[in-house]
Amino acid sequence: MESNILPRADRRLLLYERWLAERLAEVKDPVRHQLLHRFAIWHQLRRLRAKAAAGPLGRSPTAEARQQITRADAFPTRIAARNRILDQCRQADFDSWHADNYATRRPAQEPIRLR
Repeated sequence: MESNILPRADRRLLLYERWLAERLAEVKDPVRHQLLHRFAIWHQLRRLRAKAAAGPLGRSPTAEARQQITRADAFPTRIAARNRILDQCRQADFDSWHADNYATRRPAQEPIRLR
């Protein structure tokens, strides 16, 4: 990389991608796996790669992405523990999930952006 023979790679991005592959491999339910994979690829990796293209990633963006994946998987896990599938969710399921330990649920929500 220093000699410009290989393209530059962001170390933190590479570590996140490895962590993500390991994390997704742990998810045995195909529906949960597909949802997390889509979220990671289309939302998180796209954003992290854009940031890495502008300059080296700090610790915060990848730590936040890890936390979002972990929190995003918590809801389907909770629904499964209640013997439901995601298609059967009701508003009360979402409300109770967000009400319990709200501070830890917040990272799973996309921030509201004002224009």
